[in-house]
Amino acid sequence: MNNPNYLSTSSLVSELVASLGREERIVASAQPVWCFKKVTDIVEGIELRLSNMAGGYPFELAGVNWLSSEQLYLCGEYAEEAIQREFLSVTSGYAAKRFIKAKYKKQVREDFPTFRLQWMLFVIWQKCLGNTDFRAKLLSIPEGVVLVEETTRDTGGTAQIWGCKNPELIAERRKLAQRIKRWSGANLTKKALDLKINIETNSVRNIGTFEGQNNIGKILMICRRCLIEGIEPPIDRALLNSANITILGNHLTF
Repeated sequence: MNNPNYLSTSSLVSELVASLGREERIVASAQPVWCFKKVTDIVEGIELRLSNMAGGYPFELAGVNWLSSEQLYLCGEYAEEAIQREFLSVTSGYAAKRFIKAKYKKQVREDFPTFRLQWMLFVIWQKCLGNTDFRAKLLSIPEGVVLVEETTRDTGGTAQIWGCKNPELIAERRKLAQRIKRWSGANLTKKALDLKINIETNSVRNIGTFEGQNNIGKILMICRRCLIEGIEPPIDRALLNSANITILGNHLTF
């Protein structure tokens, strides 16, 4: 993982990197925003399996086959190898966050907020490099689309760090879902009804304003642009080296 000679990054990538950690107000009607919440969300025929929780995108780093980017990211929060191995003992990123991290909130590295954005950028870029399906998924997103992780109803303390809230949009989608259930619920199987609700509610995108840092959305857009241009993201490797990150006994060098 030594630093190779990179091509110069584009102005769009540089702009997105500079915006990491910055609060945003994204007017949904002014830009083509594709927001995602569930791994099953479908927008314009594309299943937006972009969440760190999404399975099916294994990749390798430090001699380990990671089932999800969430598990690798979480390992960076902790210095204790035993806790890291617990994250690997479960089969999904959801289980790692929901059940393992919940036990060890007090053991999170105190300095983690100082490097978590660059660590997340590094982790997702490793998934891009190590999994062809994930690369293809990112590249299937149309040019110009703004990706936003939708966290309106999330109660965690980092909801607006990683995503954005848009209560007006979510309220309208909830009303639409209720109408679909009234009009079509009796005539469709549960699976078909869920699919109809998924597609039709995700087609409503130009309402309200997204507010939050949206760092996951930005990082995904950085990685997508870098894949298109054949360049590496300008990861702050000096910062990550200074963080002394050790994964399962292996000290990472960036």
